[in-house]
Amino acid sequence: MNDFAGLDSTTQRVALAVLRHGPVSRAELRQLLGLSAPSLTRLTKPLVSRGLLVECEPVAQQVSGRPSVPLEVNAASTHVIGAKFVADALYAVVTDLKGSVVDSAVVQRPFPTPQEAADALAELAQGWQQDWHPAGLGVSLGANVGSDGTINRVSFLGWPSTPFGEILEQTTGLDTVVANDVHAFTLAEHWFGFGRGVTDFAVATLGAGVGVGLVCGDELVTGLGGAAGRVGDVTLDDGRRLRDVAVTETIEQRASHALGRDLSVCDLPELAHEPRIQVILDDVARAIGQLVGQVCLFTAPERVLISGEGAVLLENHERALHEGIARYARLPHDRLGIESLGFDEWARGSAAMAIRAYMTPRE
Repeated sequence: MNDFAGLDSTTQRVALAVLRHGPVSRAELRQLLGLSAPSLTRLTKPLVSRGLLVECEPVAQQVSGRPSVPLEVNAASTHVIGAKFVADALYAVVTDLKGSVVDSAVVQRPFPTPQEAADALAELAQGWQQDWHPAGLGVSLGANVGSDGTINRVSFLGWPSTPFGEILEQTTGLDTVVANDVHAFTLAEHWFGFGRGVTDFAVATLGAGVGVGLVCGDELVTGLGGAAGRVGDVTLDDGRRLRDVAVTETIEQRASHALGRDLSVCDLPELAHEPRIQVILDDVARAIGQLVGQVCLFTAPERVLISGEGAVLLENHERALHEGIARYARLPHDRLGIESLGFDEWARGSAAMAIRAYMTPRE
């Protein structure tokens, strides 16, 4: 049963604001949502009485000295599953309503068909049923994803266009949301990570592909057919395409050719002192910087996060990165974050999509 089903859209908006900003006082909520004190009292009272929101310890206000009772989401009341598919593995997590991971699993094998992928997820969900009673499922992958959960351009997995959301719901029995992996990761970072508290935010990801996630006016941008942010064909200032410089396969090829032996991305941080590797990684950093600079030029985000498994390659190459950014825009260093996060964090992004769907159910 979904405790948020049947709530009007304004009440759902209040609950989401508490999730994203809590612990938060009622005065702060009124300012965030533009509601009067009586309206907010009317909306929060049933949420508290039903155990969806909880009241925290009173905090004395600096001006009046009177205690304020902040509100927080009852995170442990519900859990969801988040899953991320890559070429040869499935990464899955269970989180509470605040996106905190309470359990995780990895299935290391390829999934030749969408149905085999759904079967693997159903097995995991069944195993988690007794302990966590998951209320929803979020799944992300490198693909264009329509609003109905249909996927296409699934290049990394080699799948055809498929109504993947429908297959997952039929196989797992869970309410399911399917998303592009960069979009899902961006939502999680906006709500729970580097972008928390801002209304305009951007993520650039560096790995087997390059992608951009955008939050504009506090809304996640997905684009027509879920195709927003596929930026591999962006042209750099020297005429090269971004994908020909900054994806991990190309970086590995260039590094292997330079040193005359097979190298993987994992080898490169230890070879950062090698001048030929430094040149390659500076080139990558400038290319990613140009991407970030172009994003800033068009959307003016308050913060930008660079992430993905390839983000580790930018360490000690920040000067080249900022040279690339400065080609198009000015971005103060404190507004830029760089984090090399594992696929379990991408699965957490999928869970964030499931949390959003659970807390804002459609009629």
